[in-house]
Amino acid sequence: MRDFTSWKGLTRSNHISGVFGSKPQLVTDVMIRLLEHNYGKNLETYLSRFPVKYFEEDEDITWRLIGSSRKNVPLVEARDISGNVITSGMAGVNTEPFYLVFQEDYFADGEVIVGEKNEVYPLRILEDPKFEGTLTIYKVELMGAVLSGMPAEELQMGKRFSVEFAPVEKEGSRKVGDIRFAAPVSMRNEFSRIRIQHKMYGNMMNKKIACGIPMRDDKTGKVTVINTWMHHADYVLEQQFADYKNYALVYGTSNRTSSGEYKNYGKSGNILQTGAGIRELMSYANTYFYNDFSLKLLEDALFELSTGVIGFKNRTFMLETGERGAALFNKAVLDTVSGWQAFGYFNGNSGVNIIQKTNSELHSNALSAGFQFVEYRAPMGITLKVNVNPMYDDPVRNKILHPLGGFAESYRFDLYDIGNPEQPNIQLARIKGMEDIRGYQRGLRNPWTGENGGDMAYDEDSTVVHKFAALGAIVLDPNRTMSLIPAVLAG
Repeated sequence: MRDFTSWKGLTRSNHISGVFGSKPQLVTDVMIRLLEHNYGKNLETYLSRFPVKYFEEDEDITWRLIGSSRKNVPLVEARDISGNVITSGMAGVNTEPFYLVFQEDYFADGEVIVGEKNEVYPLRILEDPKFEGTLTIYKVELMGAVLSGMPAEELQMGKRFSVEFAPVEKEGSRKVGDIRFAAPVSMRNEFSRIRIQHKMYGNMMNKKIACGIPMRDDKTGKVTVINTWMHHADYVLEQQFADYKNYALVYGTSNRTSSGEYKNYGKSGNILQTGAGIRELMSYANTYFYNDFSLKLLEDALFELSTGVIGFKNRTFMLETGERGAALFNKAVLDTVSGWQAFGYFNGNSGVNIIQKTNSELHSNALSAGFQFVEYRAPMGITLKVNVNPMYDDPVRNKILHPLGGFAESYRFDLYDIGNPEQPNIQLARIKGMEDIRGYQRGLRNPWTGENGGDMAYDEDSTVVHKFAALGAIVLDPNRTMSLIPAVLAG
């Protein structure tokens, strides 16, 4: 009967009459709303799993992440005893010394270090390093059993070296070796400060609409029909301000440049600061882009995340994705296990009733067939489970299409290590006393509160409502999270 439309800003009486009708003849007193695709509440559900940490002031949020002191150090180059870069042949024949050049002072005098072929070419550091600008130069020799030398291809730029141990002689040994520490990585974020406002004329105070608008209580599920415009306006205000907050916490991006400056200014002329959301904070660690999805791709990424770090009993991972991603996961599992049919895993003896009888007008012996994989048990104790999150299928925010159909975001997979109540890994940050602030700039009548007369900010018969919030996100250790993203979404 009527095209759906929308408007922004001041609502006048003719909006109410034009859109909702002044004297409509309705089959029911409840307006049949074609609910637009609104995933805000699902975002709130997603965010509700994370605890809130309150701060006394709205300064930057900083924390430090201490990693392991054990690591590989990439080689810059190798030089012979005369200082020439080694590009071919064999280095260190008959234990002749040569030099290794690194970007940092990591190894100690007397330590045995190894490259990519660990037991084949062990090297011993002969003295404390020398420094050449930002470079650290170590004098080394091959351990005595390797007299034929070390091939130049094992000493090219980027080859990685690590510490083994520091051997000493049987008698009269002197000091060798040393300990090393991991410098903490400083992490920071800041609060995003958001506002919303809306002006309403005073005569809208008791304005009724000819058809009711159903309002659903998210906690109880109870639906209440209202016919007063201001109830609806207040509901929309809260709903859209909640969207502001949710998008800032999940998708927000920091506008602070690498030099620590801000190039954006607000209407006051002061700098405008926005903090990073959960997704941007996660992106500093395990982020992978893919073209062709496979279970091996997932397995390899999760092996990187868990090998040597997470015990075998704790390697169950929940992957958040969209409907398309869940379908892709199902197909990948099916492709992997299809070869198991010969072992009878898909017949009736397995207890999996893939084919069942059903009722249909089309045939007296109608059958239904099908299944969906939502979990896969990979090697080394890794169990993958898939959860469909509607925010990945939001057709309003997600705009880039995927070659396989649907929105590219629906093919994204995210793993969140939330942590535990004692030490949560992902937290929401708020400022005490500044969770949500609401205020009124009032004229003669305030339709938001029903107040008439009294102190006025201006003479017009209207009132502007204002809302403000300061909020932020914390991901203590991004290495405990992972994102697998379709290549079409790569920046």
